[in-house]
Amino acid sequence: MRILLINPNYPNVFTYGPQASILFPPLGLEYIAAYIEDIAEVRLLDNRLKTGNLRIIEKTLEQFQPDYTGISCNYSSQINIALGIANIAKKWGSRTILGGWHPTLVPDETLEHSSVDIVIRGEGELTFRELIQKNSPIGIQGLSYKQNGKQMHNPDRDLMDLKQIRCPDRGIRLCSANKTYNFFGFPVECIETTRGCPYSCTFCCIHHFYRNTYRKRKVEHVITELNSNEIRNRASHIFIVDDNFVVDQKFVAELCDGIIQTGINKYFMAQARVDMIVHHPEIFKKMADAGFIYLFLGLESFSDRILKKLNKRIKFQEIKSALRIAHDYGYVVQGNIILGADLEDTNRDLQSVIDITKILDIDFPTFSMLTPLPGTSLMEEVMERNLLLTNEWHNFNWSVPVIKYPNLSAKEMSDYLAMAYEKTFTFKRAQLGLKRLVFDRGVKFHMSRMKLNDLIKISAHMLKNLCR
Repeated sequence: MRILLINPNYPNVFTYGPQASILFPPLGLEYIAAYIEDIAEVRLLDNRLKTGNLRIIEKTLEQFQPDYTGISCNYSSQINIALGIANIAKKWGSRTILGGWHPTLVPDETLEHSSVDIVIRGEGELTFRELIQKNSPIGIQGLSYKQNGKQMHNPDRDLMDLKQIRCPDRGIRLCSANKTYNFFGFPVECIETTRGCPYSCTFCCIHHFYRNTYRKRKVEHVITELNSNEIRNRASHIFIVDDNFVVDQKFVAELCDGIIQTGINKYFMAQARVDMIVHHPEIFKKMADAGFIYLFLGLESFSDRILKKLNKRIKFQEIKSALRIAHDYGYVVQGNIILGADLEDTNRDLQSVIDITKILDIDFPTFSMLTPLPGTSLMEEVMERNLLLTNEWHNFNWSVPVIKYPNLSAKEMSDYLAMAYEKTFTFKRAQLGLKRLVFDRGVKFHMSRMKLNDLIKISAHMLKNLCR
């Protein structure tokens, strides 16, 4: 069996904010590769890289002649590009498999496309392996497929035991990609320690994908992976991809102790919740001691009423407290705010969001438009109220208005998004964040992780990118 795994690009739209300078490795496909490399010849192409453009993909399909082409599609905005790649794969006689968040949440719609043969619903590692072994989707849990023109949906597969999960196959990555995956110019690697989220925000589909569960790996397995040559020698920065890293404080504390005790001197970044910082500051102090420097926080709104409506389960006062605590421990904070978080928002409300952001101490504020994703309660509400402006999935990228607001036009929404970045980012704000990172942590902290002159060069690179 020959298997080609492909990570599709994103639509060519203008990207606002710091995320424009960030590119993480395709960890999900590297997990898939780890589960089939012993029973198949596997190659991986990343369509986001120059080495993975459509011309290269077609040439690879022609030469490699894969039996199956597996295409990852987590974000709804990627689906059209994923389908385009599937079309090319079908041209060369390959059977096509789509997996990820989007196909899992809308399997019927995904299978309607003639270029899609099979959809893997949910976690794909064991399902993909069984498919390759049997070379047929019949009877395999977690698969949807077409048989004699009719859609077939097999029962769901049980979620994996993460304590037994294999490490991803990072060696399958193109050699030239090692210098490409980066965080503001820093070489970056990703690692997963947990899956799922016990919360249920109205705009988020993660809890649907993982069936409202939260699971952890063994701490010792994570430490072993962090100590692998592939991670030790490739990158100075490690992004914890967990959707909600600080849920089990005991687990995080044990992991940080393991990082410190084994001398893993890396810079770590993670996604966390505001209330966890406020209620468990000691955990974030320990994380800082272990090398965590950057926090991605979903702030979403500055209105307690709207936060409650989003089922965010935090309050504005907690946002302010969390920012103060994080900065006291030397973190750089990226905080995301949703524009139009309330369907009844007005011009005055959006202006208020911008005004409050300007005075809050967020190092890198980012903004996204309220976007209803498949499977979410937000999508249900928008559909019930007939407020969807478009059903073209490539527009569901958090930068294009897709909701018809009673009090705001699509143009006004776009104008406020541009204004939010223009008015809230200042050189002084970024300078303070970088000063805190470079100096407050101390020279010894940084010298154990990289040369100081390299840190200064990269900091300058970061500022240059942010000030464009």
